[in-house]
Amino acid sequence: MSSANRQRFFELWGEIDDLSSATEVLEWDQETYMPRKGLPGRGKVMATLAGLRHDKLCAPELRTLAEDLAADSVEGSAGLAQGREAIRQIDRAVKVPTALTREIAELESLSLAAWSEARKTSSFPIYQPLLERMVELKRQEAACVASAGSAYDGLLDDYEPGAKEAELIPLFADLRAALVPILQTAQSRAPVDESAVQGAFPEAAQRALGQRAAAAFGFRFDAGRLDLSTHPFCTGFNRGDVRMTWRFEEGDFRPALYGILHETGHGLYEQGLPEVWARTPLGAPVSLGIHESQSRLWENLVGRSKGFWKWALPLLHEHLPGTSKVTVDGIWKALHTVKPSLIRVEADEATYNLHVAIRFDIERRLFAGNLEVSQLPEAWDDAYEELLGIRAERVAEGVLQDIHWALGSFGYFPTYTLGTLASCQLFEAATEQLGDLEGQFGQGEFAPLLRWLRQEVHQHGRFYSAGELIERTTGKPLGAEAFLKYVRRNVEEAYPV
Repeated sequence: MSSANRQRFFELWGEIDDLSSATEVLEWDQETYMPRKGLPGRGKVMATLAGLRHDKLCAPELRTLAEDLAADSVEGSAGLAQGREAIRQIDRAVKVPTALTREIAELESLSLAAWSEARKTSSFPIYQPLLERMVELKRQEAACVASAGSAYDGLLDDYEPGAKEAELIPLFADLRAALVPILQTAQSRAPVDESAVQGAFPEAAQRALGQRAAAAFGFRFDAGRLDLSTHPFCTGFNRGDVRMTWRFEEGDFRPALYGILHETGHGLYEQGLPEVWARTPLGAPVSLGIHESQSRLWENLVGRSKGFWKWALPLLHEHLPGTSKVTVDGIWKALHTVKPSLIRVEADEATYNLHVAIRFDIERRLFAGNLEVSQLPEAWDDAYEELLGIRAERVAEGVLQDIHWALGSFGYFPTYTLGTLASCQLFEAATEQLGDLEGQFGQGEFAPLLRWLRQEVHQHGRFYSAGELIERTTGKPLGAEAFLKYVRRNVEEAYPV
């Protein structure tokens, strides 16, 4: 492949990446500062950008250049990986009509507005018509991109390339079988005292505490920022501009602090992507599951550890004076409670994946044609009652709690569980290589772990598949063993006989 053609390929791909970044800026804006009345107009802009990006991705010239790049590169080279990844994305895009891509993009803004109002008033009918339209459009998209297997596979592949419904079904079944007894064990023992994390904590003080911890982990605020939103998220426009959002509860600092630490994990990944591959097919996170492994690792394996709290306790006392009598042991137990709850993002480590299992099952049924949108509230509440023994009194705490469906993100939820499993497996591998991480955390030394993650995960972008990356780094395929060992150990300590 001539140097001129190679340069042309990366110029074209850079334009596609720029359109993605522009879209992400507008998505961040509409979930943070944009007036609600601006959403319909914003939808038109999003549709235009989506159409432009789709047309560029489907251009015959780009495909020819990508195929030439792959054909002219040696096995194992970055050139071959760039070509293959470009072809993978092009193959998916060309199957979907531009008009459908534009309509979904415009509907996302309208659907977000309806979801926000429905959640605020706890009224599903406000949202139902737009959600019905979104499901219909995503069914059309799934039919376009799915090959052998289920239509749902086509949606999963957008977030976790290569993921299959048939492989996830037994994974979630095994997790249910393992996690329900753990929940029952905790419920059979004396409850944990949670007073250490409860009180009256002002917004500014909680934000300051979270930012101190995020900065200590390695998040660069000169290359990022933190803002309030209804649903916490993180998005990276480039390595030098990574946006995180958070929310808080005045009476309990856990949602704010652990929401910030979770998004910090995402942010560290975004800030650690390889600069040399910026604006190329390989310059992005490999999958949402791997992305989630980073957020769950820093939130849970680091942020809920005793080592972290040996270091962080003085900061807690400084920023939240009402916690002056809180001890490391007291706070650790309050961070490892196990009990049924309604809200996924605030669920404990032992039940979190049961929340995901419920969503996975509902999405599967929805796209198999066995469930309609009008049935979602009841199906949701029935699933929670069956698996967790609780039922939402308001749809805002039930089917309306997550933003994902408003944005058309069907197939996204399973990546939370894949990431959770990967986080524990990665942390085990890091411990084997770096030694006493708990001791390092207690001294405020988080840099060794971050350097290890930069080397083993972040710097590779999309050079390896998610499965290859995990096996290469940990020495074995992704599994639940490390996660279940971690949860069982915590439950036995937090809930002694």
